[in-house]
Amino acid sequence: MTQGQRLLTCLALSVLVNSVWAQSPAAKLEDFGFLHGYWVGTGFGGVSEEMWMPGGKGSLFGIFKQSSEAGINFTEYMEITRLDERWVLRLKHFNPDFTGWEDSTDYVTFPLLAVAPNRVEFEGLTYSLIPPATLRIELHLSETDGSSSTANFELRRQALPGNTP
Repeated sequence: MTQGQRLLTCLALSVLVNSVWAQSPAAKLEDFGFLHGYWVGTGFGGVSEEMWMPGGKGSLFGIFKQSSEAGINFTEYMEITRLDERWVLRLKHFNPDFTGWEDSTDYVTFPLLAVAPNRVEFEGLTYSLIPPATLRIELHLSETDGSSSTANFELRRQALPGNTP
């Protein structure tokens, strides 16, 4: 094989790998439906609350609040949507005074890796429903020193406080 042929073969393999990576697993908005509702539990040494609203027009929206005895630590605004033909979860963090962690046009993005009944795995973030009403969240964190860790959250589905029919 000539050097030119090797170069073309490497280029073709690179395009193939990038094409496979860019494809999103076969998923529908309904695959994320188990997230709907209000969830409360523990994580990061405090109280974690997450709420996902029913999806519409191709997206699902949610909010997250982390608090302690001292008050709110931070909040997040989240969206699961298709972006460039790939399912992603993207979010923005906010301080208690509602100032953002990310720049106004930036957000944290988790590309979808796999879907199974009652389970979605994004790159660095996994949601699993443990029937009937426990949501397990595994968040993979990269530390500034190059190490990594996993934060685990166990949340229970609850009725919204003060929400009476």
